Amino acid sequence: MKKFFLLATLFATTVCNAQTVLWDGEDESVTSRNQFGGWWDRGNPSVVENPEKDGINTSEKCLKFTMTGNDFGQKHVALPFRDWMTPDLQGNRRFSFMIKKAQNENVKVEVSDPTNGANNYWEKTAAWYGGAGKWQKVVLDFSTNVNMNDYPGVFAIEAQTVSVDEPQDVYIDNVVIEPMPMVSGKKLADIEDNSLTGNVVVTGSLMRGDCQNANDNWFRVDYDDFAILKDKLAATAVSLDLRGVILKDQYFDQIQEKCPEIKIILTDDDITGIQAVTTAPQVAHTYFDLQGRRVAHPENGLYILHGKKVVLKK
Repeated sequence: MKKFFLLATLFATTVCNAQTVLWDGEDESVTSRNQFGGWWDRGNPSVVENPEKDGINTSEKCLKFTMTGNDFGQKHVALPFRDWMTPDLQGNRRFSFMIKKAQNENVKVEVSDPTNGANNYWEKTAAWYGGAGKWQKVVLDFSTNVNMNDYPGVFAIEAQTVSVDEPQDVYIDNVVIEPMPMVSGKKLADIEDNSLTGNVVVTGSLMRGDCQNANDNWFRVDYDDFAILKDKLAATAVSLDLRGVILKDQYFDQIQEKCPEIKIILTDDDITGIQAVTTAPQVAHTYFDLQGRRVAHPENGLYILHGKKVVLKK
């Protein structure tokens, strides 16, 4: 069960490091959110028992609303989280939520109403729901929505962008701001390429996928934190600790190709033997340059061998 104590106070300092829950249904009603507000009365929303707890969403409760027509107002619900927090995304642009509905189709999200007094906006991003009636986690990356700032206040979910032929129930849960990937308190994107070596501990989230910038002329938006992490790692990295990371569509092939000696730690069980991996010598005659790149045929010069700097003279 998720906790919300002091959320408004802690939001500005935790949004980059921890998943920030905007709504999850466990401790909430539709009309009250920490005594400040809740979902707007669109689509007749109600909190109900989770109709399917054996999939990826095992929560006891969730939100249910009904799409009744083809206008935006008849196909969406809106969450004004500005009523209980003043956000500062600190550059983060990634949201997600759980959704379960009958028809596979694009789900569109609009964020709006900045809380810092800036001009209003409606920034739109869409992602494909292919759950076939099952719960699916939908991730929206707003990194290409240039008008959006760090202080959005309303989150509106249009559960279907094509026509609704007859009333259709939709279930929503776990609306969150995903945490930014961090290493040693620094944003992954701000770290110098080929600089992470030794035992690397990552926090936040690592995700890979695509969505659509849906403002006017839709266009595809790809995001791949694993590729960014690969660029930041030196070839001499020994271990990659991801035990506290939220993962989506994990893909380590490129990382393991660049860092052939690396051990990827996903659970506590994976930590077994890490000390031996850390101290064991590398394969003989495996040289790296000072940027951590493997050198197949080294010439005279300064290299890294077995974790130490050596001068090679032929």
